[in-house]
Amino acid sequence: MSLRSIYHLPAYYVTLLLFGVGGLELSLVSLLAGWLPASPRTERFFQRQIHRHFVAFHRWCELARLVHVRYRGLDRVPRGGLVLAANHTALIDITCLLARMPEALCIFKPAIRRNPLLGAAARRAGYLGNDGGPALVRAAAGKISAGQILVVFPEGTRQPPGAAPLPFKPGFVLIARRAHVPIQLVHIRTDSDVLTKGRAWWRLPKFPAHIEVTAGPLVATDTAASTTELTTEIEAWFRAPRPAALA
Repeated sequence: MSLRSIYHLPAYYVTLLLFGVGGLELSLVSLLAGWLPASPRTERFFQRQIHRHFVAFHRWCELARLVHVRYRGLDRVPRGGLVLAANHTALIDITCLLARMPEALCIFKPAIRRNPLLGAAARRAGYLGNDGGPALVRAAAGKISAGQILVVFPEGTRQPPGAAPLPFKPGFVLIARRAHVPIQLVHIRTDSDVLTKGRAWWRLPKFPAHIEVTAGPLVATDTAASTTELTTEIEAWFRAPRPAALA
């Protein structure tokens, strides 16, 4: 074991522990606040709590010299009424995005509802399960029309490292079009295998990890292009070659 691993191994497990403790705290607060009405104001309150949790998490990761995130152009992303579409490289992607957006919605897998760390907070924050079908499109469009940001991963799941790109699902375009809002593209890339698909979470990944989160174009959805054509156009932007430099 290298000297670097001797430090990174305990630091990694401490980080996972701290993340878990923070998640349990969020769930406890969410359960204790169960008397609050399910209103847009309540949802935004819990969205801000999740945001603060991820801000603290990434500050710790920087302090521990485990994960360094560089944001490019996120300050020019509109603050409401849009769909934010990002590629999905690892579980840490969503923490990077929500750490920069105090109020945002997400679409999550149904299993998250039963997750003891984030399930209760996700429900109180108004996050939407991806098993809703047409009802999901209507609910998401209604929230976005009211000024919310919806964060989506069009691939639907993480792309395994080295595997062929996953095709984009058109649901995010349907939601944006129903809400009459644009789609903000955000590209994420990393030089590490931290929390990537197919890798056991307990195995030590490559540290320090460097992540770049770059804002791309704001895509109008009120065009003559069909939903399939617009989805293909957006997917092509994500697949385009990019400079190799990180860190």
